[in-house]
Amino acid sequence: MNSAKSCDYKKNTISRLFAIQALFQMEANGKNYSTIKKELKEAFYLQQIQGAEILVPNYLLSQRIIEHAAKNQIKIDTKINMAFNNLWNLKTIDTTLRAILRAASAEYLNKKTPKKVIMSEYVSITVTFYPNGKEQKLVNALLNKVIEDLQT
Repeated sequence: MNSAKSCDYKKNTISRLFAIQALFQMEANGKNYSTIKKELKEAFYLQQIQGAEILVPNYLLSQRIIEHAAKNQIKIDTKINMAFNNLWNLKTIDTTLRAILRAASAEYLNKKTPKKVIMSEYVSITVTFYPNGKEQKLVNALLNKVIEDLQT
């Protein structure tokens, strides 16, 4: 991967993390989309953390993911619950996992990112939150079913 593509890839990964954080905050803190959108925009313009340079995420990608998740939450949640095959439901899993699944599903609905990229990115992101768990296998299996269902 050349340097420019690698930089874009990292920016997009960070953007997905921002979107997951925003969706988490919307649920955990009862914040609405307008509040989150304002906070997100402000956060994107912070270019240093304790004096260290960081990559500035792709604001539009994060915004699209959050917006699609907010507008399509009922549809997304229904598809995720269907993927559980009545074994569990969305309310029984961790809030972070819900945010990951919602963000990935919303990004797929946007139709701008290939399925393979979404699967790879969100499973990798899951590993960062749950390095010793089996959550990445759960996310991989559920996303595969959800995205397949969203294709129809």
